[in-house]
Amino acid sequence: MKKYIFITYCIAAVCMFTGCAKSNPSPEDEALMHFVPTLPGTKATDSAFEAGDSFGIYAVEYADGSPSPLQISGNWANNAEASFDGSRWTVTPPIWWKDGAIFDIFAYYPFDAQLSSVDDYIFEVKADQRQEGFTLSDFMWAKAASVQQSEGDIALNFKHKLSRLDINLVKGDDYEGDLPATAEIRIMNTVTSASIDLERGEIEKNPYGTTGTIITRQWEPGRYSAIIVPQKILNQVPLVEILVNNVSYLVSTKFIFESGVRHTLSITLTSNPDKVIINIGGGINNWN
Repeated sequence: MKKYIFITYCIAAVCMFTGCAKSNPSPEDEALMHFVPTLPGTKATDSAFEAGDSFGIYAVEYADGSPSPLQISGNWANNAEASFDGSRWTVTPPIWWKDGAIFDIFAYYPFDAQLSSVDDYIFEVKADQRQEGFTLSDFMWAKAASVQQSEGDIALNFKHKLSRLDINLVKGDDYEGDLPATAEIRIMNTVTSASIDLERGEIEKNPYGTTGTIITRQWEPGRYSAIIVPQKILNQVPLVEILVNNVSYLVSTKFIFESGVRHTLSITLTSNPDKVIINIGGGINNWN
């Protein structure tokens, strides 16, 4: 009998400590939360969410009618994983409503099972973004404030929080031949990690981060993209390297990468690798 009481007490204590969603809710006062994630047009892959995608969810219960702070643990739900199989989302562990309660919901993509901070989450973009590394570098964030069970499904409107750079190669008048079907374009001298506040959705360059090189993703001949941590490059430094037929074109420029903005850089190739022409286009907020 004592053993039974001890086990029951431990389970209750764990739930109290972690704020875990109840696994056996009372049907009279709770029901399962359902989430409807949407994107600002499209995801970084230029498509919708895809099978295998997953994002993290925190649910924070109001206290005495006022919002409670988001914590790494002790919330109503802590970093639950919402995974997509191509047709429906499954949340693990499931999150249940509490009768009469009000919640703030915080969500982020991509899901990180090892997330250890909600106010200084260090996120690293992938060095090789030629394949799925591009999508996994596209950090997005959403918040649904003061939601209640009577309102039904919870809409999560995700927004891009990093910066995207699109590079278009243009054939100059004296450039011999056609643009290469394949070329390797690298982004240089940018800090590749960010510090993120998951409660406010604020992001900045990791002050302790180091610079690295990013290999861009190619969409078609002449079109390339990379996801980059927001930052200001105020000095003229080598930023882009283009490798074409064993020839290296190096582009040096100043640049300001803004959070949630899609930037365009057009580079005109000439017969002389030392004389490329660059044109910086305007930024697009909440890109498609």
